[in-house]
Amino acid sequence: MKNHHLVRLGSAALAFGVVTTTIAGSLLVVTAPASATGPTDSSAVTQTWTDAQAAIGAGQDPDGGTTDPDGGTTDPDAEAFAGTTFTVSQTKDLTDQGITVSWTGAKPTSPSEYATDYMQVMQCWGDEPTGPSPQQCVWGAPSAAVSGRTGVGAAKRDLVRGDDPVQDATLVGDHADPDLMLEPPVENPFLKAYRMPFRAVDGTLAKTSTELSKQFDANTSNEVTAARTASDGTGQVTFETQSGLEAPQLGCGQDATVGGTTGPRSCWLVIVPRGSHNLDGSTADSTAAGRVTGSPLSASAWRNRVVFPLAFQSVAQSCPIGNAEERLVGSETVTEAVTAWQPALCGLGTTYGFSQIGDGEAASQIVSDVDGSSRLALVTKPLDEQAAKGTSIRYAPVAQSAIVIAFTIDYRLYPDAPAKVRDGLQALDLTLDARLVAKLLTQSYQADVPGRGSGDPTVQGNAASLVTDPEFLALNPTFVGSKSDTAPAGLMVALGNADANARVWSWLRSDPVAAAFLDGRPDEWGMRINPAYRSLALATDTSTDSFPKADLTIAKGGDPDETGYGTLDMRPYMNDMHEGAYRTLKADPNEKDSWNPFGQPKGYTSLGAQVPGARFVLSITDAASAARYGLPTAKIVNGAGEAVAPTAEAVAAGIATMRPSSVPGVVAADPADRTPGAYPLSMLSYAAVNVCAASPDERRAYAAFIDYAVGRGQVPGERQGELPAGYVPLAAAAVTGARATAAGLLDTAAVATACPDAPAPAPSATPGAEAPTASGVADPPAATGGSASGPGATGVGTTPELPAAPGPSTNDVDQAPASADGPDHRTTDQPLAATRMGLAAALGAGVPALGIGPFLIRRGRRLAMLAAAHV
Repeated sequence: MKNHHLVRLGSAALAFGVVTTTIAGSLLVVTAPASATGPTDSSAVTQTWTDAQAAIGAGQDPDGGTTDPDGGTTDPDAEAFAGTTFTVSQTKDLTDQGITVSWTGAKPTSPSEYATDYMQVMQCWGDEPTGPSPQQCVWGAPSAAVSGRTGVGAAKRDLVRGDDPVQDATLVGDHADPDLMLEPPVENPFLKAYRMPFRAVDGTLAKTSTELSKQFDANTSNEVTAARTASDGTGQVTFETQSGLEAPQLGCGQDATVGGTTGPRSCWLVIVPRGSHNLDGSTADSTAAGRVTGSPLSASAWRNRVVFPLAFQSVAQSCPIGNAEERLVGSETVTEAVTAWQPALCGLGTTYGFSQIGDGEAASQIVSDVDGSSRLALVTKPLDEQAAKGTSIRYAPVAQSAIVIAFTIDYRLYPDAPAKVRDGLQALDLTLDARLVAKLLTQSYQADVPGRGSGDPTVQGNAASLVTDPEFLALNPTFVGSKSDTAPAGLMVALGNADANARVWSWLRSDPVAAAFLDGRPDEWGMRINPAYRSLALATDTSTDSFPKADLTIAKGGDPDETGYGTLDMRPYMNDMHEGAYRTLKADPNEKDSWNPFGQPKGYTSLGAQVPGARFVLSITDAASAARYGLPTAKIVNGAGEAVAPTAEAVAAGIATMRPSSVPGVVAADPADRTPGAYPLSMLSYAAVNVCAASPDERRAYAAFIDYAVGRGQVPGERQGELPAGYVPLAAAAVTGARATAAGLLDTAAVATACPDAPAPAPSATPGAEAPTASGVADPPAATGGSASGPGATGVGTTPELPAAPGPSTNDVDQAPASADGPDHRTTDQPLAATRMGLAAALGAGVPALGIGPFLIRRGRRLAMLAAAHV
C-alpha cells in the first residue's frame, strides 16, 4: 500500500504545483507595478495618403477653391498615390536630431536617377490646424549634383507660367499674387518670372536668391530633394529636424502664443510624392529628359502633400534664474543623457552645468587643488591609484551605452549585381569584424592614402577600398558588384585621447586575427597593414587611447601650382563623436582634397556633402549620438564569433560580462570575454565624487544628481528628463549601489569620519530635522562603519571610509525600478503589498511541488514494480 500512497501523494503534489504556479504566476504578472524602465508611448505616426488628403481637404487649391467642379482632384497620379502609407518615427519632444520617414505601397523610382516616382520631404512652420502653406517651407536650396538628377524645377521654388494650370490663376489675372512675381532684371525690364517666396516665422518675406540665401542655403537646409522607392514599393530616409536654434527662420520650439495658448511652437513635416506626370498632367516622357518637372511647391504637386505635425521641446531657458549652480565635467559617453536630464534637474533647485572634456582631464580635475574645479566627474573607469592616493573617491554607476560604428550608405550596384534591386537605396544592414576596423583605422586601403599609395608597394598591393575587400564582401554579400572602389571616405574618428578610443583598441587587440594584422601579418588575400603604422606597436601597446593618422604621404594633381594635400586634408578628424554622427547624417566627411585654382588664394576645398544615391560614410561614435540622428549602426563580430548589433539586450549582456576592477565596486571590460550575445563595446559610466574635497553643498547637489540619474533618469523616453535612445537602463544592482553612494554623500557622520578636515555643514534651520535626500525625502538612519576593502568601497588607500555601497553585479541585467525624482514625475518606492506577498509565497510553494510530485509518482511506481517482482 505504501507505493499507492506515494503515487497518490505525488499526483496531489503535482496538481497542487500546476494550479498554484499557474494562478499565482499569472496574478503576480497582472499585479506587478509598472516598471520605470519600460519605454514610454512612442510618438510615431502612420497615415495613408488617402487619409492625409482628407485631413487637409482634398481638392483644395491655395486660395481655398477646388481644382475641378466636383471638388475632387484631377491629378493623374492620384490612383498611384492612393495605396501609399507613410510613417514618421517620432513626432513629439523633438530637437535637433534625425527621424526616420518611411513608406510602403508606392511605385518604384525610375532607375539610375530621380526621373519619376520619388518622395520630396521638407520642414515647415505654420499655425493653421491643417498644415503649412508652401511659403512657410524650407525648400529650394539643393546641391547642384542633386538638382542635376531631377527634372527641371523639381528641386526649386521657381514657378513657370503655363506649366501648372492650377497655379497660373495666382500668377496672372485678377487673382494674381504680387508676392509671387520676381523683380525683372535691369537688362530685361519686361521679363516676367515667378517664384514661391519664403515667409519666415518673423514675417520676413524672401524671394530673390540673395534674400533666400540669408534664410537658408545648401549647407543649412534639411530638405530631402528626392528619396527613392525600392522595387517592392518601400522606401526610407533619415530626416534632420531643426529646432529654432538651428533654423530660426522656422522657430520650432521657440515660445509662441497660438490660439490663446503659449508654449513651444510646433512645426510640420511635409512629404510631396512625385509620380510620373508633370504639373499639367502630361507624362514625364513627354519632356526631353524624361523627368517629372516643376516645383513641389506649385499647386498641382502641393495638393498631393502628406503633412505630419511636429512637436518640439522648448528651446527657451529651462532653468529658473536664481537656482544654485553646480558644474559637472566628464566623458562624451554621457553627454546626451546629462543634456536630457538637465531641464528636469532644475526642478530640484540646482542648475547643473556640464562640460564635456577629456577623460584624463576630468579625472584630474576632481583631485585638483584649483578653486572652482568640479568635484564630480563622469568617467568610464576609475582614477588610477596614484591620482587617487590620499583621497576618498566614491563611484556611482549612472549610465550604460556603447561605442558604435554608424553609417550612411547608398547602394551603387552594377546591373548584374546579385542585389541589383537595391541600387540607389539606403543600406540598413552592415557587418564589420575587428580586422576590417583595424584596416580602416590604419589607412591600409589604397583609397585611404593620398595619391592611393602610389609610392608604397605594400599599400599598392592591398585592396583598393573596403567595398573591394573579399573579407568585407563575405560578411556583406549585398555589396558584391558595387560600382565605386573609392568608397567609403575612410572611417571618421574624433580627435584626442579618450577611454572610448582605448576600448576600441582593446577590442581589436583581443581579436587574434585583428591583432595579427596590426602586428604586420597579412590576411588570407595578402593584404598587410600600412607600413606607416608598424612602429606604433598597435597590437601590443595597451596605452593607446587615440586614433593616430600616421601616413604622411603628400599627393598632388596636375596643376603646377598645387601645394599638395595630406591625410589630415583627405581624412580630417572630427571634434568629437557627436560631430562624427552629425556628419554621418549629412554624409559630409569634410574632405579637403579638391584643388580650386580659382580660389583667393588657391587651395584645396571640400566638395560638400556626398550626393544622395552615392553616399558612403562611416564613423566611430557613441550609441546615443547615433540614435539622436537616426543612424543605422553596424553589427560587429564579438569574441564568440557572432555578428552582434548594439541592441539593448546585447549592450546589457556586454555590461554583465565586465569583471571587478582594481577599485572595489567598479567593473571593467574583459577584452578576452567570449560570451555569446554580448556587444563587445558596451560602456558603463560612473559619477566619481571626491568626497572630502567637496563642500557640504556640493555633496548635497551631487547626491541629488545621482539620485535623479538612477531614478527617473533611467526611464527611456523622448521627453526632457528621461533616458534618451542609445542608452540602456541600469541593472537593479547598479541602481542599488548608486543610491547607496548618494546616501553616503548625505551621511554627515560618515563623511566627518572619512574626512576629518572637511568643512562642517551649515546647521539645519529646524533643530533635529534630518537632511533631505536628493528626492526631497528625509534620509533613512545613517549607516555606520564599513570597510575600505568591502564590496563597493571606492576609496583608494584611504581609511576610514564611507559606508560601502554594493557595486553592480556582473551577472544581474534586471532593469531598475523608478525612484522619487523630479517635481513633475515624482514616484515613491512602495513595499510589496500583502496580496503580492501571499502570491509570491504560494508561487514559492508551488514550484517545489512541481518537482516533488513527479518524483513521488516515479518512486511509488518503482516500489510497485519491485513488489511485483518479489511475488
